Amino acid sequence: MPDLLKSMPAAWTAPELVAALRGLTPRLYSIASSRASVGDEVHLTVAALDYVTDGERRFGSASRYLATHGDDSRLRVFIEPNKRFRLPADGSRDVIMIGPGTGVAPFRGFVQERAASGASGRNWLFFGARQMYRDFLYQTEWQHALRHGTLHRLDVAFSRDQAERVYVQQRMREQGAQMFHWLESGAYLYVCGDAANMAPDVHAALLEIVAHHGGRTPEDAAAYLNALTAERRYVRDVY
Repeated sequence: MPDLLKSMPAAWTAPELVAALRGLTPRLYSIASSRASVGDEVHLTVAALDYVTDGERRFGSASRYLATHGDDSRLRVFIEPNKRFRLPADGSRDVIMIGPGTGVAPFRGFVQERAASGASGRNWLFFGARQMYRDFLYQTEWQHALRHGTLHRLDVAFSRDQAERVYVQQRMREQGAQMFHWLESGAYLYVCGDAANMAPDVHAALLEIVAHHGGRTPEDAAAYLNALTAERRYVRDVY
């Protein structure tokens, strides 16, 4: 908008300009907690965007708004239910969760909920980020969950901590035989996060895993994942 006003100046008054603008698109954040664990609270996982483009420093509208308000601030929010992205009703089912970056948010709530409800199924988390030292979200909570048996497996990929870029899909391929065994045993599979790059790459890795470890053709591997989707055992929340 500033660039447009500079290139096409007009005699706007401030009230006229504000009245002519559309409202910002709502920002949706996954709830990162379980009420069974934290009570009457809602936790969010927010990455405050701060970047430079075309020589100008820019900020994320919603993330900066949230990050700059104090603990006592009151903000208007709304709830948009996602009826598909839910834990299995059968607590004995295993779950595999793939959530790089802030995509890990709902899985923190999943692990809390499964622990509080006494679910007997196993929980396996794949997490990825740029650097372990700066970006390992909820690291101490995952370590605590591993020690106490509420998280059974954790595979991580930090893309910038070594010369070769490593992402969650590489970790998935490394554990492909075990992942396929879990799926064949009735596990539910959840993916949350970036829709542009991560989700297609993860889906491609899943196709390879099913084809290789399940002895299927590419077409049959695609049909296998489509069947999981129809059964709501392969669910994505990507944005």
